[in-house]
Amino acid sequence: MKTSRFRLRPTSTQGFLSQTFYARRAGDNQNYVLKVGSEIPERRKWAGELRVFAREVAAYRLLAPLRGQFSPKMYAGTSAHRGADGLLLIEEIRSATCRDQLSGLTLSEIASVARTIARLHAKFWNSPRLRRASGLPFHRYMRAHEVRRHLPTFLQWTRRSVPERHFFQQLPQRVSLALAHFRKRPVTLVHGDLRSDNIYFGRTSIRFIDWGLALVGHGAFDLARLIGGSARTPLTLAQQITIFEVWHRSLIRAGVSHYPIEKAWPDYHHAVALTLTIPVTNAPTLARFSSRGQKLARLITKRFWRSARQLTAESLSIL
Repeated sequence: MKTSRFRLRPTSTQGFLSQTFYARRAGDNQNYVLKVGSEIPERRKWAGELRVFAREVAAYRLLAPLRGQFSPKMYAGTSAHRGADGLLLIEEIRSATCRDQLSGLTLSEIASVARTIARLHAKFWNSPRLRRASGLPFHRYMRAHEVRRHLPTFLQWTRRSVPERHFFQQLPQRVSLALAHFRKRPVTLVHGDLRSDNIYFGRTSIRFIDWGLALVGHGAFDLARLIGGSARTPLTLAQQITIFEVWHRSLIRAGVSHYPIEKAWPDYHHAVALTLTIPVTNAPTLARFSSRGQKLARLITKRFWRSARQLTAESLSIL
């Protein structure tokens, strides 16, 4: 794309780690969104630690051959300051809507997303392209690897019963087991932050935005992230199994082989353990960002805990 002058207008949504603007230019009928780094020092620091712009640019480059089937198209993208800052010029998604994270998704919406993300996972299942995708880390599931360091602050911030606190105190060990497990399992392109306000529902398609936490890892993490963080009401164990089966069946139909359901189900269990680190490592900081951040911090803590609790103590013992 040659150098041009764009007219910018802030979008109605405010990202935690970035800023977004509607972008237009004279003589061009295309509608764009411009994404740049946050001007708030604490958020820039967080973005740098996670390398969000480097990861997002790398993900969009991998997705480019799919021509917007699962995501907006990226027309230009660059990363700076070790991923803390950057610039992305992407397609504006029109004639589609996303759901607010505070409201969450219905069971049928979660099933639809599970089918779509499974088809995307299948596109990159054990693909050699993943090894060549500079900027995408392997098995960096948000800040799961930092859970031990963040746990004391989380337990001080949250209000949990004695049994719940004991469970969370065991989480670092469960996470270590899960990470070791996934290093031996199939890998794919993982969105990494699959929650309701990063999902656009069109009439005949679903597309995903905000790839700043993308990684190379196991696709079950996206499924557990979706179920645990975005269900409007906590899913029962039976409902979780139903959604899991939708995801697995969609993988197989899309061409994934040698991945029987008896191997996939333990993967989902380990992924649930990793998603429990999301409130531990993020909620206390998120609560300081804004009043909305405070509401989200409390909500995601409740949602992820209730979702995990639906898996029986016997089920969780395998983690």
